[in-house]
Amino acid sequence: MSNKLIESMIHCFTMFRLGNTGEIVIKRAIGIVSIIAALAVGSGLIWHDESKNLTIHSSPSKSHSSVEHFPHISRQEFMAGVVEGFYGPEWSFRATAQVLQFMHRQGFNTFVYAPKNAPYLRAQWNVLFPAQALKALHHLVVTAQNNRIQFICSISPGLSIEYSSHRDQQQLLAKINQLWSIGIHSFMISFDDIPDQLNGPDAQVYHNNLALAQSKLVDRVYRDELKDGHAIQLLFTPTVYWGVQNNLYWSTLKTQLNAHIPVIWTGPWVLSKVITQKQATAVEQDIGHPLVIWDNYPVNDYTYVMSHHPQLFMGPVMGRSPHLISVVHGYLFNPMLQPYPSEVALSTGAQYLEHPSTYRPATAWVRALGQWGKAVQPALQSFAAVNSVSFMNTRPLDHLDRHMTAFWNGYRHHDNLLNTALYRQFTRWNHNAQILQEKLPRSFYAQIEPWIQIYQAEAQLGMTVIRMLNNPSSASTATVQAIVARQDKINASADQLGVHTLLSNWFADAFAHVPFNN
Repeated sequence: MSNKLIESMIHCFTMFRLGNTGEIVIKRAIGIVSIIAALAVGSGLIWHDESKNLTIHSSPSKSHSSVEHFPHISRQEFMAGVVEGFYGPEWSFRATAQVLQFMHRQGFNTFVYAPKNAPYLRAQWNVLFPAQALKALHHLVVTAQNNRIQFICSISPGLSIEYSSHRDQQQLLAKINQLWSIGIHSFMISFDDIPDQLNGPDAQVYHNNLALAQSKLVDRVYRDELKDGHAIQLLFTPTVYWGVQNNLYWSTLKTQLNAHIPVIWTGPWVLSKVITQKQATAVEQDIGHPLVIWDNYPVNDYTYVMSHHPQLFMGPVMGRSPHLISVVHGYLFNPMLQPYPSEVALSTGAQYLEHPSTYRPATAWVRALGQWGKAVQPALQSFAAVNSVSFMNTRPLDHLDRHMTAFWNGYRHHDNLLNTALYRQFTRWNHNAQILQEKLPRSFYAQIEPWIQIYQAEAQLGMTVIRMLNNPSSASTATVQAIVARQDKINASADQLGVHTLLSNWFADAFAHVPFNN
């Protein structure tokens, strides 16, 4: 990838508007998210499809307050948590505070505040927080402390810093010291998604070695803070933060970056379907530092800019080796732009970290869905299942694909189509949408309402289409045209269910039969 291409992508930006329902509307796409997601999704990677082996059973909700947290390692040493590290509008502090309380209940111990669009952390990293913004952030830090959550703040100077500039170094230290004053004593210095070439005098000073420039800067910060009596904890997010092949950048970190500073890694890809102990061990040896995994699940920012059809990812964490935790220093999950529905996947992630050797995605998923009570769990499980399709899991967890296949078998045998599993499923969807509206907390419902509306619209349309296929003579030309138009409208909607492709193909097949093909 050329440097000019990277630079042009970095200068793109995203502007979002949060509507009354919580829907996020993109005004302009951010190029860097598109390209890193394309690298991950379009990589041609072959992976084991765990979804083929998933069997969903009902399970009572399990309280995590009495669970033994990460028994195989020290809770104080191992970072287990969430990194708010996506592109797009950052969470409100009120929502983040609720997530911190959720994290405490789940046994997480670390939160990294790293929203890419937070102005004073990335674009204006060298500008001190205004008093009101600093006060608001302090309230969040106190909330984390009250919930026994380590609060780490990420600062991303890489877009504009001159590494060899004394002024820039002092500005970075000033920002850290300002945040230190409100109780933040752990920092992530992040150099992700920036050009991979040095500019100006830095190229000469550091022999055009980006990793060398970054290592010297971070070491300077570390030394100066210790000299000031600050027992600071630093993490390092590299520019080359994914992959398994050793390279000059990593080998430079191995020899130049302080050996005690953990390094972030997202796995073999930006969006890693599988992460193994063997991969992590090899990369840790190449980098020469403790690894902290930044797991890009269930983050969904890239769905806004690749297909321009935002999706939810409400399936369980999958594809992570049971022995992976034993060879890394920490594990952080990057959530969706929607904090409350993110809690489904995050809860399964907590269960994976607690007991990796016995972790079963399907069981953990059902348990996670029980957090909102028995009255809403079946409906929420159905909705989450149709939004469980992701790079990690290509098949829905509700057997929709099987029901569609069985439906056409019944059609060919002239069965009563109203007795098919697919018709019953559409009927449940329609009923579930009402239950979710009535039973879910309002803040949660607001964040998923656009997708619930599509879920119900597809259900009602599916029921109507099946009734017409079952009794073709009852359909008028005007009715047929109206139904086709309704499906076209759903297909054109901004937000999409995870099973959108399955549904779209099924309706296309249905419209090829009487009475729709007349």
